[in-house]
Amino acid sequence: MLEWSRRYPDDGFVVGLTLRLRGPKPTAAQIVTLVNARLPQLPALAECLDGPVGAEAWHPDSAFDAGRHVHILDQSTDLPRWAQMLANQPVRENQPRWGLWLGDTERDGEFLLAYRVHHAAQDGVATAHTIKRLLDPRAPVPLSGAGDAAAQGASAPAPTGNRLLATADAPLGAMRAIGRTTGASLNEVYLAALAGALRAWLPPTERDQPAPVRVPFSVRLRHERQDRGNRLGYTRMLLPVDEPKPAHRLALVVQRTTAWPRERTRRLLDRMPHHLLWQHIAASLTPGDSLAGATLLSAPRPMAFNGSPVTAGIAMPALPAGHLFSSVLLFLHSGATLCVTAQEQHQHVRDLPHLWQRAVAELAAATCP
Repeated sequence: MLEWSRRYPDDGFVVGLTLRLRGPKPTAAQIVTLVNARLPQLPALAECLDGPVGAEAWHPDSAFDAGRHVHILDQSTDLPRWAQMLANQPVRENQPRWGLWLGDTERDGEFLLAYRVHHAAQDGVATAHTIKRLLDPRAPVPLSGAGDAAAQGASAPAPTGNRLLATADAPLGAMRAIGRTTGASLNEVYLAALAGALRAWLPPTERDQPAPVRVPFSVRLRHERQDRGNRLGYTRMLLPVDEPKPAHRLALVVQRTTAWPRERTRRLLDRMPHHLLWQHIAASLTPGDSLAGATLLSAPRPMAFNGSPVTAGIAMPALPAGHLFSSVLLFLHSGATLCVTAQEQHQHVRDLPHLWQRAVAELAAATCP
């Protein structure tokens, strides 16, 4: 991922979550204290991925300072607009490749918190693991500590890149009803609705054949480290945008997701020499191989900071391989959101989340009595 981001710097390799919390906004020093308290559970936050090009390795950052990773964005706005602002915030390369951003909403008693990380440092599972550990309500953290009370956040980096971010709330009730009726998983309902949205969105001349998308899947085992690196594979899936009937689209998606090659991919990652592994990964990231990427991200347990609960969230998907867009369905304890990113010149991608909502409703009407 690190090498690929060097070769294709215009792709989007910074990923993360933007969350809205209900409660008083903490100070930068309090977030610094939080990070330092969680380091034993999240050692990757203090580790660099560094070394000669092509031979990078993980090692502790001897100069680690959590204060360099905490930023304040002094602009009150709502969650979607703030997430769009964060879409083009970079993470610095001369230190562990992540950052936390604090902001205000336009309402009293709410604040915003974003976690951003380079995809080379963490995949989606590691990103969700990190935010769940940072905001674990069962593990309270002192709001000041030796050396932390006077800590200050770093200035926010200047925005870079040109990514847009569009979102829509996921109709979870309808999705679960479809699953109960058909036996499909939420992931399959999500992908079938994405096929329906694409059918409505693509020009008529491009609806007469399936649309290829890349769907990542995790191969992490429970005993493996959850906080760093990439332990995933990709499958190239043909979304049935050429099928006019919603129920038939869902049936085709279910057929095409019956077997994920997790065991085979795990063996490849564990045993393949580096130069061959590069070839294996490159095939998954070749520009033009797929129209888009589509994945799930889940943090189903309640999260909070010092008693302030997370009430909503927006994810930033990766945008590699020259994909036209990338989508992630984010599940939080408080609900779910479809999040779509693309380069800013593709403004028409902003229509996809609402077309997806409509496709879920059509699928529910076709499958639920």
